[in-house]
Amino acid sequence: MRRRRLVMVTFAVTLGGCGNTGSTGAGAPAIAPAAASDSGWQQIPLLDLERRPVTLAKVLAGRPALVNLWAPWCERCKTELPELDRLSRRLDGCAVVVGVAVGEDVPHTAAFVHQHGLAYPQVIDEGFRLADALGKNRVPTTLVLDPRGAIVHVGPALDRPAIDALEEALIQADATRHCKDRLAGASWLPHEESWRAR
Repeated sequence: MRRRRLVMVTFAVTLGGCGNTGSTGAGAPAIAPAAASDSGWQQIPLLDLERRPVTLAKVLAGRPALVNLWAPWCERCKTELPELDRLSRRLDGCAVVVGVAVGEDVPHTAAFVHQHGLAYPQVIDEGFRLADALGKNRVPTTLVLDPRGAIVHVGPALDRPAIDALEEALIQADATRHCKDRLAGASWLPHEESWRAR
């Protein structure tokens, strides 16, 4: 009976998303878009895949961004990684996609990233400091930042609202219009029906 209950709980967590990651409780308040723009959360020390200290502010360098909080054990996260990699290549410097492995160690995350051939920037939040500062204790979580670093979208997945928010941030940042069509014809994204099923 105990084994059956464990299987049922595991199945429910898989269907509903990957679950909690940080030390904040499940009732932690969600961050409102733009609420953390001047809170200093981008300066929280993180690690890169070579265990060097880095901050999101340094990685973002004033560009619009899509920041994805994820974990290697999260099945739902794993399904988004190829999409995020394609998005990063498509943006080609006009904006940045950054993965933040939450609660993971550097060796395990680096091995996972290299094994899956992910080319977009990855940082590690080993101690949940960034996730806790954002009030985000579930993975995956997708944040979109405008060129000023303000959070303009928070959601549970790479979906149409996230892409729309990123497109708006690109428009704001693109004075020369050379990035105008980076997200046009989003055939590289999954169908919206699959987003709703997540």
